[in-house]
Amino acid sequence: MHERILVAGSVAALAVTGLVAGVYWSAGPWFAGAVCLYAAAHLVLFPNPSGRGVTLVPGAAAVIALGSNGSAVMVLGAAAVALPIGMAVVHLRFGRRTFDRVFPSEPLGLAVFGGVFAAGVTALRIEADADAAGLLLLVAAGIVWFGVAAVARAVWSRQAETLPRHLLLSRALEDWPAYAALISSAALFQFTDEAVGIVWAAVLAGLPYGFSHISLHRVQATRRTYRQTIEALGKIPEAGGLVPPGTAERVADLSVATAAEAGLTGRMLARIEFAALLHDLGRVVLANPAVAAGDYSDRDVAGWSAAIISEARYLEPVAEVIAAEQEPYRRVGEVRDPGVPMSSQVVRAVAVYVAAMQGGMTALEAMEVLHRGAAYDHDPQVVAALRRVLARRGVMAA
Repeated sequence: MHERILVAGSVAALAVTGLVAGVYWSAGPWFAGAVCLYAAAHLVLFPNPSGRGVTLVPGAAAVIALGSNGSAVMVLGAAAVALPIGMAVVHLRFGRRTFDRVFPSEPLGLAVFGGVFAAGVTALRIEADADAAGLLLLVAAGIVWFGVAAVARAVWSRQAETLPRHLLLSRALEDWPAYAALISSAALFQFTDEAVGIVWAAVLAGLPYGFSHISLHRVQATRRTYRQTIEALGKIPEAGGLVPPGTAERVADLSVATAAEAGLTGRMLARIEFAALLHDLGRVVLANPAVAAGDYSDRDVAGWSAAIISEARYLEPVAEVIAAEQEPYRRVGEVRDPGVPMSSQVVRAVAVYVAAMQGGMTALEAMEVLHRGAAYDHDPQVVAALRRVLARRGVMAA
């Protein structure tokens, strides 16, 4: 509700500002053209590494900023008028989920971009579309836009209740290739327009944009397929009745949040997520009656899982996390065993917590199991991080 009020207020204020600017601007057709360009830019989503998608508005804003020599009226006024149209387009074409990802971070970033660019043109007294200074200013304003939009997405994300904000920010910062491709393509168009004409300028700018769009789309599709394959493998023990349904997803979700809370970042989080999804895969061995009838432990299951997963070379780092999962974080006389990575400890602690909850314990009782094992089995840092995650989610008190 708070978010919706903020978005509604921002839209109303920008729309009024834009209408006033439109009345003030004498070159009506150019202003109307800028409004149409902004509105049309919302029809296409440019793929990005995080999978969120970004509209073509950064490219449209760069073209308008250079073409109008940094006029705040053209850059911000036209955007303000087009904003309600763009919001409707995104909502109708892509749905509520994409709408929430785009707004209000995109308008906020655009406002900062327009202000920085217009102020820079005035202060430096340059012709923005005629020299290198204009290009450098465009790049600087674009970087500021991207940074502001990334922070806004992290602050207003609906996932902020379940994941640490610094994790959301790091994921948002992964989208820089999309902004770089859009702004550079727009700059190429604007700087070649006078030399070769609008048609050839569009072709020249369209080629790198098209290649970038296709490449990032394929990267996104590959990541999605890869992840879905991992998720499907993780559900095999559930399908065989070897673990309760939903175990892999619960362990993976809490493991990523706990690892981020404990300070792990980057590729390690993806490795932990995959390890959490696949840590029970070795239980398929128990489908053999001879194995199931014998003695086995959780360490054996971890070894079987690691052996299966390590057959895929790309998943060898994930197998290493699982292989060390059942090792104690320290032994008698040690402060910490350097051979047991924190990633393995995260998966182990969360798996124990989820299993305790599935066994009928309350969250407090499940955490007490971990606290009792904090002397040797469970890393106190990991246990404390898990408790903070649960507190943030309202499962238990901090």
